[in-house]
Amino acid sequence: LRRLVFCCLMLNLTFVTWGILQERMLTRRYPRFTGEKFVYTYALVFTNRLWTVIFSGLLLLYLRPKISRTTVIYEYAFPAISNMLSSWCQYEALRYVSFPSATLFKSFKLAPVMAMGKILGNKTYPQYDYMVALVIGIGITMFMTTTDDISLGYDIYGEQVNEAWTGIMLLGLFLFFDSFTSQWQSRMFQRHRDMSLIELMFATSAFSTVLAFITLVHSKELYLAITFVIEHSEIHLHFFMFSICSTIGQLVIYYTIKNFGAVVFTLIMTFRILLSIAISCFLYGHKVTGLGFIGLMLVMIAVFYRIKRKAEGQQLVKWQGINEPEQGKELLQEWHEHGDI
Repeated sequence: LRRLVFCCLMLNLTFVTWGILQERMLTRRYPRFTGEKFVYTYALVFTNRLWTVIFSGLLLLYLRPKISRTTVIYEYAFPAISNMLSSWCQYEALRYVSFPSATLFKSFKLAPVMAMGKILGNKTYPQYDYMVALVIGIGITMFMTTTDDISLGYDIYGEQVNEAWTGIMLLGLFLFFDSFTSQWQSRMFQRHRDMSLIELMFATSAFSTVLAFITLVHSKELYLAITFVIEHSEIHLHFFMFSICSTIGQLVIYYTIKNFGAVVFTLIMTFRILLSIAISCFLYGHKVTGLGFIGLMLVMIAVFYRIKRKAEGQQLVKWQGINEPEQGKELLQEWHEHGDI
């Protein structure tokens, strides 16, 4: 029971803190009110992936899982590219939509995951999944179109933009790239039975780190990002905590699903969405209308209904944990469906 409480606290602490820091770094000035805005989102992607490489590399050395002999190195490049692009899209979207809207929008992951599963793996899904996806879509639409601080013709800084739906388009691309990442990695698990999740995490993050660094150099943002960080001391702690929360959060996801199953993990992460939205509204003054609140509740009801249906006939808490070779695909699917990083 203490391990379950630990997982619940750590998932909420790391992901809520990660979300607060994400909004602070990408939508506020350094120093506050009078300074500049940090606009180098690929720098965030690079630091996140670098820390993940370091931690997962240490885990490889400590756990010493069996290294796959059947995988070809280029196979890791595809999910690495899509993973890097999905992260960039979700960070960049915060320039155009509020953090509560972006957080709730990610609940719609179910639809593109099912579509990509059909395309890449010819998978079938229960009928209630389609209904849940539809209800979530309706709820998100109600929330985003009635929230006071969202103007579809302006970005979050109040400056006019060319495309009214830029933020929503970026979130849509985030869902597309993230669903491709999860389905491709699931296919790798199916084809390479001797591959461990830690190995997959390390290899994908290593590719993403290199690609993000090349992008920073090519776009000439590396020097600008370093200069910004050096000149603004307040962002030092934010950068460090942002990357640490991201990395530790991924490790706690792995530990939680492996030890207690997908149902418990989904319940914790659903509560985390509500907590993140509430804290963001409190700290940054976002206003939610009555109709927006109804939309939020509609999404939560749909998510909890899906959890209930998936849990039917199963043990709620799998105290003995799951066997990775057999349940690696389930672990990976839940990881991507409910993790934002």
